[in-house]
Amino acid sequence: TEMAMGPGEPIQTFHGTESVKSLGGLWAMGEGKGPMPDGSEATTYYAIGWDVTLKEYRGCYFGSMSSHLWKYEGEMSEDQKTLTLNCVGPSFTKDGEMANYRDVIEIIDENYRTLTGHCEDDNGEWQQLMKMHIRRI
Repeated sequence: TEMAMGPGEPIQTFHGTESVKSLGGLWAMGEGKGPMPDGSEATTYYAIGWDVTLKEYRGCYFGSMSSHLWKYEGEMSEDQKTLTLNCVGPSFTKDGEMANYRDVIEIIDENYRTLTGHCEDDNGEWQQLMKMHIRRI
C-alpha cells in the first residue's frame, strides 16, 4: 500500500496480506492484515457481491482501526476490469462530518489487481488517498 499521511507529506509504503474466498459464487469475502502508521497491526474485512434485485454491486468494509461500517454501492465497467465502489464515511479532515469516498478496484490480470482509494474534496474533485497493489502468491 502506498499512502501519504497528509498534503505535502512523503508517500509511505506498507506491506500486508489478504485472503479472499467466494461465498456460494455470490460474494467475494476478504480478510486483510497489515501494519498501521503507528506500528500496530490492523485487521480488515470486506464482502462484495452483485445484488440481483437492485442491479448493482453492494458490499461492506470494516476494520480494527475504525468503528464505522463502510457500505458500498457500485458498478462494473463494460470491459469487466474496473469495479467502482462508492460510500459515505467519517471525514478524515473535519471532525463530526461525513464525506464521500470511492474505492476503485482494477483487475490487471488473474494474479494482480489494484485498489485505489479516493475522497471527494470541498470542490467536488476526487483526491487519491492510497493505492494498494495486490498480487496472488
